Amino acid sequence: MTSVWLKKNMAGTEIKVLQEGIPSVIPEEMCYLGWQESLDKLMRLVEPEIPDA
Repeated sequence: MTSVWLKKNMAGTEIKVLQEGIPSVIPEEMCYLGWQESLDKLMRLVEPEIPDA
């Protein structure tokens, strides 16, 4: 089960993710890497790309 909380703050948005019931054969580090990759992709999708003038 995965729970996600989003909270607005002065710097933008704080995210808290709780994953439970992950099979023991999946290393914890892989879960962190997977979330980081997903958030990086989301950031590239929603942030505007402003070219240098």
